[in-house]
Amino acid sequence: MNPAKKRGIAALVVLALAAAWAGISHATNTPPFKKPKGTIEASELCPSFGTSQEAADILNRLLPYAVSYRIPREGGTPRGLSPTDLHHLSSCSISGDGRRLLLARTEMGAWSSEQSWREEVLGNTDGRRPVAFDAGRWAFTTTPENLRVAAVHSACLPYGDSSLSTYVELRGPAPADRVDDLRRLAEIAAEQAHKAAHCTVPADTPRK
Repeated sequence: MNPAKKRGIAALVVLALAAAWAGISHATNTPPFKKPKGTIEASELCPSFGTSQEAADILNRLLPYAVSYRIPREGGTPRGLSPTDLHHLSSCSISGDGRRLLLARTEMGAWSSEQSWREEVLGNTDGRRPVAFDAGRWAFTTTPENLRVAAVHSACLPYGDSSLSTYVELRGPAPADRVDDLRRLAEIAAEQAHKAAHCTVPADTPRK
């Protein structure tokens, strides 16, 4: 085979491999054809976050890469206006590319101590090693090495010491430098829950 023909065949092989690689990259969403990360708008948020642009901005920084995000209709039963109604539950999830990425949940209850509340939240989320921060009556995140959960306990009603437990749980750990974002997101959810549950005492009211 003459050299010119060899070079022609080699060029065709290279072109075929390049075309195949480009096709695979496009199909599997890998560079250089990776699609841009999706965004969440404030108007798309579930009631747990209100319509806060701040919450939307935090979610766009905090959530892992996905081409698109989906926020299904919020579940739960909000507290009514009756003074005897001591029930409140809300649950909001956010998914990306078919995987659940985040859960925000609030429920009303009466916890005997900060320790008992922490243990319940950690048990529900498989979180470990809480680190306290200042919000509501009590609040914590999991350690920066496994930053997955932020929770806020808020006083709500004066009788029966009925209070709200709000937590935001990520499916996978966030970078350690996002701890302030996760804490603020839990605060926003707790503030929204305090309004939705028609609470009558400040969130930071000490336990009797």
